[in-house]
Amino acid sequence: MDAAQWDERYRASAGGVWASEPPAVVREIAGPLTPGTAIDVATGDGRTALWLAARGWDVTGVDFSAEALAIAADRPGGDAVSWVRADVHAWEPVASVDLVVSCYLHLSDNAAAIARIAEWVTVGGTLVVVGHDVENIAAGGHGPSDPAILYTPELLRGALDDRFRIERCERLTRGTADAELRGGHAHPAIDTLLHAVRVR
Repeated sequence: MDAAQWDERYRASAGGVWASEPPAVVREIAGPLTPGTAIDVATGDGRTALWLAARGWDVTGVDFSAEALAIAADRPGGDAVSWVRADVHAWEPVASVDLVVSCYLHLSDNAAAIARIAEWVTVGGTLVVVGHDVENIAAGGHGPSDPAILYTPELLRGALDDRFRIERCERLTRGTADAELRGGHAHPAIDTLLHAVRVR
């Protein structure tokens, strides 16, 4: 979907939010990290950016939907995040950061987009990407039904070069314990996770 379609989707939510916290695996990885600078790519209603900011991170939340950013900024703690309306294909941070997180960013050029946002990670910093896996379609999980924009571990692993050490790159299943993050949908969802550290 383009920015106008996402604007309409968020407008239809009447200011509601889809989840109060980031996915569990993002909390698991980012929780132990020492707070520094972070970029939340495709921040949407701001759940990940706000969670990081509440834990001491200096966060920039980037999204191309003005409606999403308005919801994010209006949430408790929203004034602690720098919200930027921009397309990840064109926007550049002023400096590299300690953490780049991307949750459910699905584009026609996924590998190129992930490679681009990986450039924003400073040496020693962390990249966390999570999104719907192509196997999610057959599993009946909620999410896009176009396999061309879905992830696989191979796609995400291949987006990085040897400047990164891959800590985890795998499929994960979000089951009943993650009902809120699934939006109340009946079937567990299958995601792909990439967790990498920039080493040079």
